[in-house]
Formats: sequence, C-alpha cells, structure tokens
Amino acid sequence: MADSSPVLFVTGGASGIGAACAQQFAAQGWRVAIGDIQEEKGRALAGEIGANAAFHRLDVRSEADFERALAATVAQWGRLDCMLNNAAIVGVIGPVTEIAIEQFDATYEIVLRSVFLGAKHALRIMQPAQRGTVVNIASVAGLTTGFGPHVYNLCKAAVVHFTKSLAVEMAEHGIRVNAICPGNVETPIQTGVTDERWKTRMEKIRREHTEDQPIPRMGLPEEIAQAVWWLANDTSSYVTGHALVVDGGLMAGKPWRHQPHFLKEYHPIKLG
Repeated sequence: MADSSPVLFVTGGASGIGAACAQQFAAQGWRVAIGDIQEEKGRALAGEIGANAAFHRLDVRSEADFERALAATVAQWGRLDCMLNNAAIVGVIGPVTEIAIEQFDATYEIVLRSVFLGAKHALRIMQPAQRGTVVNIASVAGLTTGFGPHVYNLCKAAVVHFTKSLAVEMAEHGIRVNAICPGNVETPIQTGVTDERWKTRMEKIRREHTEDQPIPRMGLPEEIAQAVWWLANDTSSYVTGHALVVDGGLMAGKPWRHQPHFLKEYHPIKLG
C-alpha cells in the first residue's frame, strides 16, 4: 500500500526557520524534502531526520533546479501537500542612491523571484490534485519600513501581495496560500553570516532586541515553525490570503514598560 503521509517541500531548509520547519513537520509524521544550496548542512539534517527526509541541492535562482527538485520529490513520494518558500538573504544594504542595479537584481532573485518560481512549479503539481497549501515566509519588513534595507523591504512587501493574489486564483482549486511575517528571530540571516560565527554575533543582537518589543526577547525558529504548521494543516482550512504576523508584539507598538510614566497612572476624567 502506498504511503499516504503528506509531503512538505521547503526551500532554504538546511538552517534557521527552514530547518525548524523540516523538523516540526517530520515530527508530526510528514515526509520532508529539504531544498538548499548548503549541501553539507542539508544532507546532515536529512540524515538526522531519517527515512522520511530527502535533500535536494537547490539554487533558488534556477528555474531548472526547482523543476528537477520538485519532480524528484513527486517521483519519490508521489505527492506534494505543502510548498514552503522560505529561502532568503538580507541582500544589498545602503542608501538607494548608491545601490548598483546588479546588487538590486541579485537580491531580488533570491528574496522575491524564488518565491514566484517555487509557487509556480509547486502549483503545477497541486492543481491537478485539487489540494495543497503554499506558505511564503515574508517579514514584518514587508508590512512597514524600518526593519530592513530598501530592496529587502520591497521584496518582502511583494511577497505579501503575491500571496494574496495567488490565494484568489487558487481557492477554486482547493489550494490555500498564506504568508508568515516573522519579526526578530534567532537565525543566521539576522547576523549577516551563515557559518558558525552567527552564534557569537547573535549574543550581541539578542541583547539589542530585548527592549524594543512587548515580549522582551527574540523569537525562536521553532515558534515560526509552529505557525507554518498551523497554516499547512486543515485546522486553518478557512484561512487563505492571510499574512500572519509572528513578532512578539513588535508591530503592535512600543512596550508598555517604555511608555511615558503618566500613561501608566490612572487619571479619570470628570463625568457629568
């Protein structure tokens, strides 16, 4: 009898949020295809998860890589239930007047174009089956400014809008499309490096972010994975076209502990 366990494909699955999602889904009985350019880390994670995981070398700038990796996943497991477009970089940083167009294009290719390619080829598989979910990792930087550099902000805002546009088209095919907008999360992308130096850099960054949001700590990749898990499952069956913010209250406003003193005192108005 064919295995009916659902299948996740995750881009950027070798580390950070992607790796946490791979582990979360595998722990719940899903089979997990990990796509990443970080071959050593990706294969190690797949080996750690075991028989229900496979690694596919994936350069998200390459449409051919997407076609090959997704075709291999379906050939191995016979289905695709959730496409998680997670891969990203911070990309070029600096004043807009100094950003070379080549730097813009290189950032756009990984942060935005990859989401389009992942969705395009996953949906070619899902549409005939009339089921499935797509989850795109966006960012609070896609909802307002001040949380990232220009091109990253632009691309993440486009991811949110693309998510809504896809949701409208795909609803009649039984496919839901949603996004997650994380805030400050303890991942390598927050530090600008992907090697082991990120852990040392994170110590400083973690201290900086404890006071700028209502929940006074950075989020964990596992917490984002829980949100992705919810959107990928039937427990969220009436949710599509949504950008779910998971940010410790960052977007809600200034922490109560930093509000002016008089706002924290009771000052009743005269009635009558």
